[in-house]
Formats: sequence, structure tokens, C-alpha cells
Amino acid sequence: MCGRFVVARAVGEIQTIFEVDEIVGSIPGVSYNVAPTQPIAIIVDRAFEKAEDGSPIGELSREIHSARWGLVPRWAKSPDEHGPLINGRIESILEKPSFKDSVIRRRCVIPASGYYEWQVAADGTKQPFYISAGTDGMFALAGLYEWWADPSKNAADPARWLLSATTLTKDSAPELAHIHDRNPVLLSPDTFEAWLDPHIIGDQELLEAVAIDSDMVAAEAEFFKVGTDVGQVRNNSPELIRALS
Repeated sequence: MCGRFVVARAVGEIQTIFEVDEIVGSIPGVSYNVAPTQPIAIIVDRAFEKAEDGSPIGELSREIHSARWGLVPRWAKSPDEHGPLINGRIESILEKPSFKDSVIRRRCVIPASGYYEWQVAADGTKQPFYISAGTDGMFALAGLYEWWADPSKNAADPARWLLSATTLTKDSAPELAHIHDRNPVLLSPDTFEAWLDPHIIGDQELLEAVAIDSDMVAAEAEFFKVGTDVGQVRNNSPELIRALS
């Protein structure tokens, strides 16, 4: 499972890389140790009008928003009722009440320079690895998002709404299986547009196509061992992604 990741580029660079039309609100900046429940940047394709069935009408705008990492289902009584839902297994998300509605049209991309994973040795010790898209690259992590309304706030209060998101994971690609048995779902140029497009209804066929292409992206990933300081959320510097000699 992916429990920490890195965003080593400023939001303006992310906007350029992913051809985003608009930055909405205040977006979190560079971080070398993004942890659950922290704010993260998500990319969505959004229509300004929707039909009664939720389908988009007219042209789409590609936007960057800030969201809480850890999806909060819209029917939850509080943001922490079910713990931070930071990952969803792509094999079963259509069966999970917390995720299945978001798969249909509330899909997003989470930009990441790379992520951390811990390899567990036979003696139980854990060695963190940094897995990345290379010095100049960025991963497009497949994600889902949801809006939760705080019942304690007035319906007209904009602060009533909490935007949250989760990353998706799958069985690890062969090249990464020696590190961990799961890896994030990594979008390819071919699946990126389809994943974001709310005109496309999310179904098993889309999930399978995304999972297949994820392995091709993962096969090109770079990885190396890093220090154990990443295990502490308070640590956040470029030193965290320095390879151990």
C-alpha cells in the first residue's frame, strides 16, 4: 500500500506538465513526505453544468484542487468515522460502498514525483525504498474523490464542504514485487485522459485497462533504498529521497 509520497515540484510546474486550465484555491506546495490526512493536490476534469443523472454538459475544465488525503464517504457521520481511507484496491472498489459511487464519475489524478514503500526482511526489519518517475518525471496516480457535507454547519456555508481523495492500488508490477506486494495504480498517457473524463462512466472495463497500463509505467520506474528518517512525518526535506550509498 502507498502510505507516503513525494511532490517535488511547485504547483505552477504541475499545471504545465499536466496541461491544467485553472488552479482553484490554495494548493499545497513541495513536500518530501506527504502523509495521510494531509492536504494534497488533485487534478479533475469538471463540467460547469450537469444533467439530472450527473453526466457533464458542455466543455470540460481541467483544474487543480486541494483535497484531504483519505476519502470521506458522503454518507459518513464524521470525517474520521471509518479512519483515513487513503487507498482503495482496484480489484474490489466497485464492490465497496465507500468507493463505488466515486468510480462512476468522480475520478481524479494525484500528481506525485514518487512514493515510498517499505520492504520487510525475514527478521521483520523494514527498509524504505523511494520509487519514482525519475529526476525530471512525475507519476499520475489514479485516484477517486468525494465531497462530504458537515451536518453541523449551515447549508449556505462554503466551509461546510470537505473535498477528500484516495489513491488506488493493485498487485505489484513484476519489477517492483521484491519491494512490496502492492503498488499505486500509475496512469499512462493512453489511460490518463479516459480516467479523468467524466463523460466516460467508470466500469470494470476501464479499471482493467488502467491496471494493465499501470504495469507498463511501473516497469520504467526508478527505485533505490533511502534512510529510515522518512518514517517520521515531521521529517520533510530533500535528504529523504537521497539514495543510500
